[in-house]
Amino acid sequence: MNKAEYALKNTILFTLAGLAGLTLALLTALGILPPKFGNQDLRLRGDVPIASINGEPVSKVEYLRALTAMQAGLDRTLTEADRKSAIQVLIDEEVILQHALNIGLARSDPMARKNLVQALMRSTALLTDYEIDAQTLETFFQENKNLFVAPRMVRVRVLTTDEIKTADTFRQAIINGENFDAAGRRLSLIEKDLPDDIPLGKAADYLGGTARDRLATLKQGEIIGPIKSGSDLKHSYMFIWLMKATRTEVDFNEVADIVKAEWQRRQEEKAFETYLSDLRRAADIRLYEDVIETVDRSDYTTPPDFMN
Repeated sequence: MNKAEYALKNTILFTLAGLAGLTLALLTALGILPPKFGNQDLRLRGDVPIASINGEPVSKVEYLRALTAMQAGLDRTLTEADRKSAIQVLIDEEVILQHALNIGLARSDPMARKNLVQALMRSTALLTDYEIDAQTLETFFQENKNLFVAPRMVRVRVLTTDEIKTADTFRQAIINGENFDAAGRRLSLIEKDLPDDIPLGKAADYLGGTARDRLATLKQGEIIGPIKSGSDLKHSYMFIWLMKATRTEVDFNEVADIVKAEWQRRQEEKAFETYLSDLRRAADIRLYEDVIETVDRSDYTTPPDFMN
């Protein structure tokens, strides 16, 4: 591809992106239209073209979207010029879209491909019809309660030493029943300065990921260690006493909106998986194993120079 063609494709892409932004704004404004606006049923009942470009229709529904968006942003009534402007935007969008498809932009440009896939996923969600009621949401909440409870809070005492012999002696003292703090003072272990209560997930910020994972397995009152950390030249040995662990339960009504959003997300995800499964079954998919097997690790760890 020469520089002129490359510049043309990029100019078209940026223009298309701008129009896509406008289209998104129009869709957002459609919140005031009937709830089933996105359903195929409504499209089949009432949509007719207001124009056509190379045989492709510009629909009345799209025109209404444009007018709705324009009117929502103005304090005055739309003029004839406004209505003509809305039609022109839709025509320009279709002209650019057709040209972009003709020059293969949907396949050759990574951003265009990604946006196309995401648009299809969004449209699948919009066309998904599902019944929702309070009982369904409460059942979902009970079955997935761990997603909505407050984070587990822990209060810990942490002692460290750089000496393996001291760590072994401390460990044996704890096994023999000596008090955690008393043994630490006697053997001169260093206490780590920590907040009184921290979310378990944040423990890694203070203690490291390994210690956080080990801490997650403890019951209140238990002690774990030594946990070794540091470099090959200098090790540190950590002991953790889980003094207190709490998890605040939440009532369904406190998180009802969050539960509803998560339930809807899962329904949309299932709908798209079903849609994608149907597309796979309908497609003629062939894997060329002889070509796949020729791909060497060096082919993707060292990016090829496409300019040569």
